[in-house]
Amino acid sequence: MDGDHDYGTVIDAARLALDQWSARLGPAGRIAMADMPALLAAVDQHAAEVRTAVADAWGELSPVTLAAYADGLADTAMTRGWSADEVHERGWDRASWPSVRLLAVCVLHESLR
Repeated sequence: MDGDHDYGTVIDAARLALDQWSARLGPAGRIAMADMPALLAAVDQHAAEVRTAVADAWGELSPVTLAAYADGLADTAMTRGWSADEVHERGWDRASWPSVRLLAVCVLHESLR
């Protein structure tokens, strides 16, 4: 396989992973952000921090690095008892740091489209 095809496959897989996070957290999170200014502000702050952490030297985001960040965050949080279902069970007003951070990743992913 040539390198361009392999890279395209990696990007497609990253976009799929981000789409799955967005489907899981995004719709309810977006509604909650519209109703809860504090959540909107927190997500905005998290998005700025994630962008700083994973953007390239020119400030550009890649779906690959964004998906890797999201998966690493979720894996670490799950080992500590976190579940993405918490926001469906407890609501966004009681969302933990990992849920808010992953919602910020979803917002950044949407900005890449």
